[in-house]
Parts: sequence; structure tokens; C-alpha cells
Amino acid sequence: MKLLKQSVLFLASVSLILNILATPADVEAKKKDQNVALTILSGSVGSDGYNFCSALGDIIKKNDPLLTTSIVETLGNPNQIKGVHDAPSEWKKFYIGTSVDPVLNLANRGKGPFKKTGPIKDWRVLFSMYNVNPHFMTLDSKIRTPKDLIGKKIGLLPKKHGMTKDLLWILDKVYGILDKVKLVHMPVGMQKDALLDGNVDVIGAGGMYFSYDEGFKVSPFNEVILAARKKVYFIGITEEEFSEAKRLDPNRPASWAPVKANAVRSGYPDKESGIMVTSHTMFASAEMDDKVAYQFVKTAAENAHKVKDYFADGKAFRLDSFVLNAWSTKQYHPGALRYLKEKGLSPQGEL
Repeated sequence: MKLLKQSVLFLASVSLILNILATPADVEAKKKDQNVALTILSGSVGSDGYNFCSALGDIIKKNDPLLTTSIVETLGNPNQIKGVHDAPSEWKKFYIGTSVDPVLNLANRGKGPFKKTGPIKDWRVLFSMYNVNPHFMTLDSKIRTPKDLIGKKIGLLPKKHGMTKDLLWILDKVYGILDKVKLVHMPVGMQKDALLDGNVDVIGAGGMYFSYDEGFKVSPFNEVILAARKKVYFIGITEEEFSEAKRLDPNRPASWAPVKANAVRSGYPDKESGIMVTSHTMFASAEMDDKVAYQFVKTAAENAHKVKDYFADGKAFRLDSFVLNAWSTKQYHPGALRYLKEKGLSPQGEL
């Protein structure tokens, strides 16, 4: 009996010691268990969208004790919209996606890649991350205007990709030559090789627009082309061309912006021109809790200056750009609106 009591006392002492030693880890584990785990659906690895999502995800984890994040790569904006929409009900409220505004507009209307699913309206804007600038790039000095594209082979991303939708709209509504060009759709990252190898005459390019004075940049994939060739040519859009296209399609969530010569580098563009600009927006399910949406937007805004520490172009991420998009107050998440109103910001869009 004495031996049994000693054994019990010994085990109790060991248990107490282990509990004391484990307390910090247990507290940390409990803290993590109490965090709201968010899943951010992003674009392809290496893209601007992926860079922003990865930076924001890491910033949220490091600076918000209430939230944690994980990043999931997807193949294009439609897949992100459908991913949030189709998620199981118990998970949906923790999903965040990103998309250019024209594709979000197609989802709202049940058009394009959403014809089979029908309108998808259960998403709400958190904020816009940056402005994108779809345009055309070539190595052929004889291709300088939209008319020069006629009969040429143009390399585009997959049909459902957001940038592809923008570029097809430019070819159709702005240039009016969609039926006069040869389109070749290819996986993300292969366009640069197709152009450098001469398999296509032109490619659809993307990037980020900052301002007239700051210029714009091309995507990491397109930067490879600029690094490999001294002569690369930009095909722009005049304000008159864009205004006419908007008259024919007033619901298009895009705008025109001027670009000066050498906006990206010496010789690109080689003259004053113009470009189409649209927003790349971060959204969530309408089912996301208001407090969670508020906390996510608040932490992102308060640490916006840190995004540029991850990559130089992160300078485009700033609070005043959170409402620079096509969306009205009704399309914003209530939690996001609450924070924006605290900062004196209000959405100005009409959709």
C-alpha cells in the first residue's frame, strides 16, 4: 500500500511538472486554435496577384493576433470566384478570393465563364489591391498600331483567365478586329517563350498602373522579354478609341489612362500613348462575419506600407486605392465598409 501511494504521488508530481513546463506551448496552441483561419485563393505563382496575396497573407499572420491565413494557388479569376461560391457552407465564410473587376462583373451577370453556373452574386468587396493594365506587346517593328495586328498570331492566356477577357474586349470593342486576328491560348508563363521563339507575333501583356508620373510596369513574365530584347514595342489605346468602346459597352468596369514615353523603361513605350486600366479586387463571401471582414481590412490597411518590403511594386498597395474600382457601396462587405468609413473613405463606383 505504501509503495502504491508513493507511485501515485510520483506520477502526480511528474504530471504537475509536465503541465507547468508545457504551459507556454499549450497557451500558444490554444491561442492558435482561437484564431480565425482564412484561406486566400490567389493567381498563379509568379504573378503580381500571387505576390500581393502572399505578402498580405504573411503580414496578416504576423500583425493580427486574431487571424491567420493560408494561400491556395488557382488557375485564373473565374476559378477563384467559383471557389468561394462553391465552398461548403461551413467553410465559405472563411474564404477570400481576388479577381479583376470585369470578371467579377461577368459573375454578377452570369455571362462568359459563368453562363453554366448562372449569376454569382454572393460575394462582397473587401478592397482593391492595385490597378492592372492589359495591353499588347511585340518584337516586330512593323506592328505599331491596331490595324497592324490584322492577320497576326496573338498569344493569350487560357480563355477563362481574367486578363484574357480584358484583352479580348480590347480586340473586339476598342480595336474592332477580333475576327481578323489568329488567337493562340496557352498556359500562364508560356507566352514569353512563344514570343521570344517567334511562334506568335504578339502577346497579351499585363502589369500594374501607378500614375502618369510614376508610369506602369509589366508583369514578372513580361519583364523577361524586356530583359532579353533591346527593342520591344507597345501597342496602346487612344482616348477616342476607348470612349467609343465604352459608349457601346457602358457597363464595362474599366477606365482609360495616359502613359508617357519610356514609362516602363527607355523605349517602352517609345511615344506618348494610352492604356486601359481596371482594378484587381479582393473579395469574400457575403457570409463572412462582419467582425472578421473588418479585422482583415483593418490589419491590411494599417500595414499597407509593409507590402513594398516584400517586393518593390508593393508600393501600389495603399489605403486610398481600396475604393478605386467600379463597385458601389452595396457591393462592399459591411465589415469592410465600417472600416473605410472610419477612415473617411467611400466607394465611388456605380456597379
